[in-house]
Amino acid sequence: MNDVIDRLARLTPAASPTDDTTADLRRGHRALSRRRIKRAALGGAALTLAVGGAFGGIALTSGNEGAPTVQAADNVRLVDYDGAQMPGYTVAKVPEGFVLQGSDQYVLAVARPDDTSSISDFQDKIVVTLESPSSPAEGATDTTVNGQPATIVTNSEGTTTLKYAYRDLTVVIQVWESIHLTDEQLVEFAEGIEVTADAKPSHG
Repeated sequence: MNDVIDRLARLTPAASPTDDTTADLRRGHRALSRRRIKRAALGGAALTLAVGGAFGGIALTSGNEGAPTVQAADNVRLVDYDGAQMPGYTVAKVPEGFVLQGSDQYVLAVARPDDTSSISDFQDKIVVTLESPSSPAEGATDTTVNGQPATIVTNSEGTTTLKYAYRDLTVVIQVWESIHLTDEQLVEFAEGIEVTADAKPSHG
């Protein structure tokens, strides 16, 4: 009898692998989905880094309407001047971070606060002088300052000079190339200058 039972047990079919196979397929699908999600996330991060790197040299600021505006990093901006005035000229605006270094009857020098050079040394400064009228320099651009005819010219070294009529003389404003004022800013600076009785022409 036991022999018959043993034989019947050996003839019983083995368990179907269907359940295990289905579970394996489900685990495989889940793993594949996780890999796809991870690749998409990494791709988005790489795109963000690439865009950030491409615009790394530009400063973005928010305009009045909330849209970003681009401002070159090395440009300065003009601000209202509220310090002591110097003999010869009064000024309404200066480049941000600059001061009136000093003046005499011929020259007004606008420089950075740590500049200890003589006011007759024009390097890295804005200087204002008076001179006799002269012919415009070759290649000069016509403009106006407070309604008066003016010219702007930049020489081969990058120094920009603005000249405009003042009574029977000419106001001359020279901007060293390292200051990076635009022509529009230079005109705005000039329109804030008043010549006083202490100023004298440098020649003529």
